[in-house]
Amino acid sequence: MFPQPKKYGRYVVLAIALLFTFKNPEAAAQMVTNGGDLLMQAADAAGKFANAL
Repeated sequence: MFPQPKKYGRYVVLAIALLFTFKNPEAAAQMVTNGGDLLMQAADAAGKFANAL
């Protein structure tokens, strides 16, 4: 009944990420590495918490 708003947010974020990666691939790779390290630390902490229970 009411028109739905257009959702272009994820396309804008994707375009900015692709542009950043194209312009500065070293920094983009470092961000991916840091994100992976953060996920590994979170998984390790969750495992230690589960073992403590």
